Amino acid sequence: MNITAQNEIQPSMNATGENTSTALNSTPSPTNDISTTLYIFTTLFFSLIIFFGLLGNSFVMATLIRWPDMRTAFNLLIANICLADLGVCVLAAPLRIIETFRGWIFGDAMCYVLAPLQDVFVAVSVNTHTVIAFERHRAIASPFKQKITLKRAKTVVLVIWLASYVAAGVPLMIFLKNQLAGDGYYYCSLGFTSDKYRIAYKIYLVVLFIVVPLVLQLVRYVDIIRVLRAKDGIYAKSFKTNTLQWKALKKRLHQKKRLVRMLVVIVVGFHLCYLPRAMIMLMREFVPDLITKPWFMYVDLITLTMLYLKHVINPLILCVMSDDFRAGCFTICCASEGHESSRQEVPAVPRAIE
Repeated sequence: MNITAQNEIQPSMNATGENTSTALNSTPSPTNDISTTLYIFTTLFFSLIIFFGLLGNSFVMATLIRWPDMRTAFNLLIANICLADLGVCVLAAPLRIIETFRGWIFGDAMCYVLAPLQDVFVAVSVNTHTVIAFERHRAIASPFKQKITLKRAKTVVLVIWLASYVAAGVPLMIFLKNQLAGDGYYYCSLGFTSDKYRIAYKIYLVVLFIVVPLVLQLVRYVDIIRVLRAKDGIYAKSFKTNTLQWKALKKRLHQKKRLVRMLVVIVVGFHLCYLPRAMIMLMREFVPDLITKPWFMYVDLITLTMLYLKHVINPLILCVMSDDFRAGCFTICCASEGHESSRQEVPAVPRAIE
């Protein structure tokens, strides 16, 4: 379905305010070969996102729930990201499949309730990543300051969800409309009364949920790396090598470096998945001629793929780069298969570094 200047019809929304099935909606009918291929690709792709996203994020959540020593303030923030990713896999991705073939079948009321949730899920991920960056900076650059407690972390998580709903969900609800389209289906879509509102809304999303978090996280992690390198030099000058004190400090510093390295990879993966989609959204507004290019449809599909892959890659990164999560997931797998001997070979999951 084409987007008009005065009434922007976008059947599938994501956190960048973009149509998540632009290529599908730009085709006249699913009867031609290209449209049929795209419909099949969309169904298969979102089905894989649902399966692997549920599998990976469920393992991470189960690991944090099963071992009491893993229930730290820091791991609660990690769990919050997994919870938001699970929300996309359980709710947003299935809605995309249904919407692709049947439009919006849930009525007017659910249009205002369900449609904004994907934006809320992504905003929760963005805000939690930012909080983690500040918390890690506190732990490493100012270790003597009072650290965040588990009780306080629960309050922070609640505030993140409320703030994300207010900042991402409520503005989206203002412009949502459940409208009948030319194909005979209803779509829960954005309906802007003017171009100025549409452009302002998209700039608001990009600045608040991409540019500002990226800058804040970048500043914090750069300073964290600087502090870790400085501490490495201080330890080398202040303590004799091979002493117990030196070895203990080096071991803890090494653990902190590994944790920061893992977080940096997660953050880089997050922004690599979202920045291209944001660029596509801005290109639609400020370089509209590109939409007519034959290659634009494929770029649109690639950025869409990257957008949803973000909700799958976090558990993979955690299992590859964290011994704690890898051991926990392996133990849960063995337990589910009933291999008692394998469970005994897996070491207890240690407490995460604070």
